[in-house]
Amino acid sequence: MPTLKINDQTVTVEPGTLLIDACKRAGIEIPHYCYHPALTPVATCRMCLVEIKGQPKLATSCTTTASEGMEVLTNSPAVADARGGIMEFLLINHPLDCPICDQAGECKLQDYSFTHGSGDSRMVEPKRRYAYEDLGAKIVIDKNRCIHCTRCVRFTQEVSGGSELTVVNRGSSLEVTTYSGRTLDGNVLAGNVVDLCPVGALTSRDFRFNKRVWYLKPIPTISRHSALASPIWADVDQNRVWRFRPRPEQGRPATHFIFDDERLACHRYDLDPADRLTQPLLHGQPARVEGIAEALRGAGKIAVVGQGTFGCDSAQRLAQLASDELCFGTGDLTHAISHPELQKHSDGIFNRRGFSERGFRFGRLEGLLELAISGQIGAVVLLHDAEFSSSRETAMLRALLEAVPFSLALEPIPSELGQLASARLPVTTYLEESDFVVTHDGVLRRYQKALQAPKGVKTVPEWVRLLMG
Repeated sequence: MPTLKINDQTVTVEPGTLLIDACKRAGIEIPHYCYHPALTPVATCRMCLVEIKGQPKLATSCTTTASEGMEVLTNSPAVADARGGIMEFLLINHPLDCPICDQAGECKLQDYSFTHGSGDSRMVEPKRRYAYEDLGAKIVIDKNRCIHCTRCVRFTQEVSGGSELTVVNRGSSLEVTTYSGRTLDGNVLAGNVVDLCPVGALTSRDFRFNKRVWYLKPIPTISRHSALASPIWADVDQNRVWRFRPRPEQGRPATHFIFDDERLACHRYDLDPADRLTQPLLHGQPARVEGIAEALRGAGKIAVVGQGTFGCDSAQRLAQLASDELCFGTGDLTHAISHPELQKHSDGIFNRRGFSERGFRFGRLEGLLELAISGQIGAVVLLHDAEFSSSRETAMLRALLEAVPFSLALEPIPSELGQLASARLPVTTYLEESDFVVTHDGVLRRYQKALQAPKGVKTVPEWVRLLMG
């Protein structure tokens, strides 16, 4: 493995490592716009220039491979002068609309202007202006802010595959546009161009002008609407979730991107407390949990039915209510695999493995229904989210609830199915609890509590503990 010096610090890296990544390993952040670890490097922006001893010119660290004995300087006067010059060129035509720009607060142009820019502008001529272009219902483009890093263009060519975006013209007339007036509406990964854009040229219509990002607190969580429980950030403020973003993991390029369905799922968990169940119900009337526990114990044998989209701790505790290990798993949501490099599993029940390891048997609902009809089971405890069950499975669960003398439903978001149960308990959404799942690949993924649940709403383990006395 090559060993090199970066600012007199010795670093050993894997063969083929780019200098920009080698510097990051040494704890040195190199400013950059066009470089992205999941895209092909093109050295367009020139912000990542470094000095290599023995070479007559500065080199772009995003396209230069680290080699044995190389000595690199990232803070020399020549490097600082080059970065200052690049920043001046980038800001020549950039509009001064930071107060109304959605990117303000997480804009690399602002950050690098502060650390590497001069603070003054020598531009006295009128700034360049582009005509408005409609990119569809998902994305808004402001070409006047664009610094032509081409991240979005490379993304549509290399990752999403639609090649909707391209670069046309030359020199001061250069612009990012679409082929023949196409939009990004048909691109299931279109929202990622907003994350990729280092400035405010591409913004999301869904999030646009909704919240200033410096008020948001990013909480590490997972995507429940991904077959692989993709790691994401839940940006929250005022006990509300405002957006979902990818949470990249080192060495896993696929984690840099999420599908638009996953991104927009944040609205499903932005619940109005006034519309939620906040107290136990028994036969439609408010009740004490002790009364529900007594009715459950007096019904006879208990079977538990848990959907494999909840956490492993919830599954473990729920199984404690079952008689004779009568634990059954549900959930039959599937995803169409359009980009196998990002999503290689069609099974949307991402914690199926975690539930199975804790004794839950999937594909056995028909047998459970027969036991209920024959009177061998007196009660069913159902942990359910309607979003992840088909109409066929929902009909079978409905028949199951109707066949037993007593049923208890635990749903984070109430549904018509839950209303059929003899008793109901208000449980937290996954954003209101901390737990973990085990993906189809056997990867353990933890997620943290991002929101405070309304008073009276508890986690599944808390309810189980109360039910067991």
